[in-house]
Amino acid sequence: MTIAALQPAPGWPYGRMSRMATPPTSRHDLAERLRKEIRDGAPARTAGTVVSGRQLAKELGCARNTLIGAMELLEQEGLVRSIPKVGYMVLSPAAAFEARLDKLGHVHPVPGQADDRTDMVTTAVRKASVGVAAALGSPPESAVVLRQSVLSRGGAPWAIRELYVPKGIADLARRLLDVDPVDEDLILKEAGLPETGHLHAISARPASDQEAALLKSRAVTVLTVRRVSYSGEQTRSCEFLLIHADRVSLTDSSGKLPN
Repeated sequence: MTIAALQPAPGWPYGRMSRMATPPTSRHDLAERLRKEIRDGAPARTAGTVVSGRQLAKELGCARNTLIGAMELLEQEGLVRSIPKVGYMVLSPAAAFEARLDKLGHVHPVPGQADDRTDMVTTAVRKASVGVAAALGSPPESAVVLRQSVLSRGGAPWAIRELYVPKGIADLARRLLDVDPVDEDLILKEAGLPETGHLHAISARPASDQEAALLKSRAVTVLTVRRVSYSGEQTRSCEFLLIHADRVSLTDSSGKLPN
């Protein structure tokens, strides 16, 4: 190799290497970058900011298709809103809040707000999974009624509730098959199955893809509160409350983190 071969090319800064920023290579990479900027309150990503897709793609040095894919992910999470023929508006990230686990194993946001709501996702007869069957004391794949709903605050989901009732009990309490929100405890009581005891436990795990989609988040950890309800010697239901751990601080009745 000659000495000339070691000389810098024309236009290259002499005596040092120039490091160029590498633009995101996928919609997930780009979404992660924008997600962090929105949550950190970066000047160009404050709530209410409107930017065109073309301008944003140029700013980030990415392809339009990559940007569109990333913004679709962020829109599902409630961080941006698409405005036809205009671009995208940045929305306020969902605020974190505290929820209280009471002595009966129920979880309530504290304090309650007018925009707290429960939306039913599905009511269906299913085969019990191994975990659900074990909690109910039923044979694997026995028939159960699933009532699944999403709990939201300020329009942003914070938990998924899944209530499983043995099909034989649901046959006595037919209103449990309603697609609208109902008072399940009252319905079971009217069917001659008042609650006389319960057990509850807490665990944590990564959310499944379906759960993350319902929570409008990506790669989220969920705190699972499992509550089994009894009427005498009979198990009448099993409830799983899957709580968005990044948004909700769970405490017990004393204000401490539950074990």
